[in-house]
Amino acid sequence: MPSLEPRRRSRAVYEEDDDAEPSPATSDSSKRRKSDMNGHISEEEEEEEEEEGNGRTKREMSDDSPAPPNRRANGRASTNGHTPDAGEFHPGAIVRVRVNNFVTYKHAEFLPGPNLNMVIGPNGTGKSSLVCAICLGLGYHPKHLGRASHVGEFVKHGEESATIEVELQKRPNDRANPVIRVQINREDNGRKWWLNGKESTHKAVQELTRKLRIQIDNLCQFLPQDKVAEFAGLTPTRLLEETLRAAAPEEILEWQLELKKLHKDHREMKVQVENCAEILKNHESRQQGLQADVNRLHEREAIQKKVEDLRSARAVAEYNDKRLKYSEAKKRLRDAKKNLEDLQNACGPALEAVNQKQAYQAQIEPVVTEKKRALRNAEVAGEQALRSIETYDESIRNEENKVKAEEDTLRNIKSRIQQRRKELTTLEARMKDKPPEFVPAEWNAKIRQKESARQEIEAERRALDDRFEELKGINITTKATLSTLDREFEVLNSQQGKKLAQLKSVHADAARGWEWLQENQDQFQKEVFGPPMLTCSITDKKYSDQVQSLLSQDDFICFICQTPSDHKKLSNQFYGQMGIAVPIRTCGSDFASFRPAIPRDRLGELGLDAYAIDYLEGPEPVLAMLCAEKKLHISGVAQRDISNAQYEQIMAVERIPHWSAGKRIYRVARRREYGPGATSTSTRTIMPGRFWTDQPVDESERADIENRMEEARQKLNTLKQEGLQIREKKQGLAEREDEVKQEIDELKQQKNELQKAATQYATLGDKIPIVRGQLEDAQRSILDARTRIADASARSDELVLKRARSVLEHKELLSGIRDTHQALLEAQICLIEAKSDVKALEERNLDIKKRLDAEQMEIIAAKAEADRLKEDAQIARETVSEAVAEDPDRLPYLNELAANKTVEDLDHEIGAEESKLEYVHAVDPAVLRQFQKRAQEIQNLTQQKEELTARFDSLSRKTNELRQKWEPRVDALITKINDAFAYNFEQINCAGQVDIYKDEEDFEQWAIEIKVKFRQNETLQQLNQHRQSGGERAVSTIFYLMALQSMAQAPFRVVDEINQGMDPRNERMVHERMVEIACREHTSQYFLITPKLLTGLRYDERMRILCIASGEHMPPEGRKLDFGKLVRIQRAISAAA
Repeated sequence: MPSLEPRRRSRAVYEEDDDAEPSPATSDSSKRRKSDMNGHISEEEEEEEEEEGNGRTKREMSDDSPAPPNRRANGRASTNGHTPDAGEFHPGAIVRVRVNNFVTYKHAEFLPGPNLNMVIGPNGTGKSSLVCAICLGLGYHPKHLGRASHVGEFVKHGEESATIEVELQKRPNDRANPVIRVQINREDNGRKWWLNGKESTHKAVQELTRKLRIQIDNLCQFLPQDKVAEFAGLTPTRLLEETLRAAAPEEILEWQLELKKLHKDHREMKVQVENCAEILKNHESRQQGLQADVNRLHEREAIQKKVEDLRSARAVAEYNDKRLKYSEAKKRLRDAKKNLEDLQNACGPALEAVNQKQAYQAQIEPVVTEKKRALRNAEVAGEQALRSIETYDESIRNEENKVKAEEDTLRNIKSRIQQRRKELTTLEARMKDKPPEFVPAEWNAKIRQKESARQEIEAERRALDDRFEELKGINITTKATLSTLDREFEVLNSQQGKKLAQLKSVHADAARGWEWLQENQDQFQKEVFGPPMLTCSITDKKYSDQVQSLLSQDDFICFICQTPSDHKKLSNQFYGQMGIAVPIRTCGSDFASFRPAIPRDRLGELGLDAYAIDYLEGPEPVLAMLCAEKKLHISGVAQRDISNAQYEQIMAVERIPHWSAGKRIYRVARRREYGPGATSTSTRTIMPGRFWTDQPVDESERADIENRMEEARQKLNTLKQEGLQIREKKQGLAEREDEVKQEIDELKQQKNELQKAATQYATLGDKIPIVRGQLEDAQRSILDARTRIADASARSDELVLKRARSVLEHKELLSGIRDTHQALLEAQICLIEAKSDVKALEERNLDIKKRLDAEQMEIIAAKAEADRLKEDAQIARETVSEAVAEDPDRLPYLNELAANKTVEDLDHEIGAEESKLEYVHAVDPAVLRQFQKRAQEIQNLTQQKEELTARFDSLSRKTNELRQKWEPRVDALITKINDAFAYNFEQINCAGQVDIYKDEEDFEQWAIEIKVKFRQNETLQQLNQHRQSGGERAVSTIFYLMALQSMAQAPFRVVDEINQGMDPRNERMVHERMVEIACREHTSQYFLITPKLLTGLRYDERMRILCIASGEHMPPEGRKLDFGKLVRIQRAISAAA
């Protein structure tokens, strides 16, 4: 098979896509050392992959090493004798950039020059990281870089925060260069700002960059690597805006903004004037259509007004009629009263006898009332006397009860006297019989002796109990140890146990973490998976080495979370609580989302058997992590090596970045932005896999576990024998303790009996006087009781006498009641006789009474009629008052309408007028309101139209005046850009043109049109993403940016890898023009980042070359890296050759 060496280069350490930045949560790719041309070097820890097995590691470079003797102490490179002065920097130019823990840099410092700065170095060394540092350090958002969307993703992997410090050239009136410093936190994507060493705000930093006219958001001034293609895609209108921002003075930008605002207001005002005129015309047309309805409405209102007046006049006529009738009714009432008075005078003698009898009756009625009152008083007095008798009866019964109670007490006292006499005799007899002598000390000594013996037994028993409890604890611990050893022995014999034992030998921290995770899985939102070497396995052992060669050791021992919160919790547990260092990754993607690059049935054509993921089995989240991190779903494996033709096919497919075939592994790095040919391939030999293999059990570990198990069993037997002995001893001690307790109880009982007898004898001398005193007290109580009995009997006799007197009094009161009742009967008889006489007389004068009653009824009727008519008249008067309340002067007019007319006449006139209303069609009253409202609106709209027209004319005048100032300046600027752009194209025998498109109707549509021609037989064509190739767009872009250089308003400009894709001729020509333009005196600062340069390019002493390098051959102390010395050595070697 032909050799593939011309297309491959074997490397021990290969790189992925060089500018791909690692994800903060999942990436653990190898670190690189960085160094810039200035001699300021950053350090990063290097991770060594065990499967490479060649022992080669990248050397670390320290930034603490002294600077080379031919370089300045601050690290700024010397340039062919031209040392730039601080005055050559434009205000706002970058003087210094320092980064810590930023992307792939541990620490680095860049010192650019005031003119053209060429930042060169191989792919992946961190050139674009300098561009990122400038953007973020000056307060701009990551979106302007076209890379990560969060600032936290720019923090170096494994670090919590990063810092960027940018020093800018001061303005002429400033005292010192402004220094901006920002700290970026990975956890919350937060940024903290300092300005000139003092804590500041993001807003203050933005205000400073605005004053210095720094335009990171302008692609004409700041063109990072990932935004190169976007520049060609700018719309013409956007390109004009960016060009003016980059090259035009501030006043032109202000005029343009004001013109846009004026034009927008002018357009809006025109619409308002047209709308106002249209609305006014519509209102006037509709107003004419309502005029006839308004006239009919006025006629109808006049008739309704007359009807209302006639009704008010009817009320006046009705009031006059009611008032006249009321006067007549009052005259009739006066006549009726006079007739009654005359009748009463004529019948006086006949009624006198009746009056006298009525007077006698009136005299008898009070007497009857008085007799009834006297009878009630007598009855009340009798009842009171009866209640007094009952009270005396109750008191007599109470005194008799007291006598009986005292007699009972007397009997009890006599009984107590007998008991005290008997008790006194007994005490005197016991006093003569003295008990044996009692000595407490002797008895206490005997009891203490026995208690001491019992305490000794208890102490011995407690010691045995303590030893027994100790044996129980040792027994439990030993059994647990034996159980653990049994499980370890079983696990050691199982396949999973073999893997766990291997994990312990490979990474003890990971094994500890796995044991903790198995017991605490319930603490997480979703399941957390352990190391893939435990959770996954190879389905076909033939491919084990090929699959494992695609993974690093961290891929085998890492832990996999499915949510960020679980990742944070597990990190806190492992790193913070347990103090173990274990890789942790997060993968939230579904395993099904990882699809193969090409169908599996086509892999055979490429010499591949399958994808690596096809030979792995395990939990889907773990497999998804391996696909996301190591691309196993698009990495091929094969038992045999591939041929050259198959290699070419795989390279042509461009979808398989890695594959393992035979004994070698291939990795391809592609940079599409540099063209289809920008690829590199690295290979290395596949080492035997350490994991996912069937390994025999470690016999030494098995023997160790068996020995420990036997020792545990022997210890358990020893503990058992000692426990039995302790039980026997405790049983004997219990029997002895019971005997001693019984002896102590007997001694205490005897002591208590003797002590009680002695105590009782000693108290007999005190008890006898007490009993004698109680006997004397009882005898005195007998005398007191007899006295109380006598007193109660005397009080009872006195109450009996009082009751007798009350009975006699009650008898006398009963006689009085009888006499009063008799007098009442006599008075009532007299009253009945008087009423009979009055009735007889009244029957004889009945006719006279009837006439009087008739006259009285006549008066009542006349009065009621007068009151009714008065009320009607008042109601009618109120109706008239309401009718003239709003206009009092209207009353004479109403009187005139009602003069000489009756109510009926006015009703006829009202009916006639209402008939007229029927011939005048009714119109909605809202029509009149609408007519009046629209008339007011027409007036307002007319005034508004005049005001809007005046404002419209004013805006037109202002727009024309401002355009006359702005347009010539813009035309001159575009002409100057066109001349420079066309000249640049002439130097490469091509053509270019820059025009401005003017839309007379809308300033927003003004745009720049860039037209280019790269071949003689073509016409000028507009530059866009579709007509020109990538290289042609790159040339056009750089020539356009160079055309702006002499007019640049920004203090610096950045272009990243614009020369990629150019052919050598164009690249050389572009470089020549760039050096010529950017190194002129008084031009602004320029940064050009590129991974490659041709040889023999033009060099200017105003240029500064910043070389960034990394790799395994970098010296450990970067400041000792002297490029000048290296050049001299190379020249000497060349001269010697």
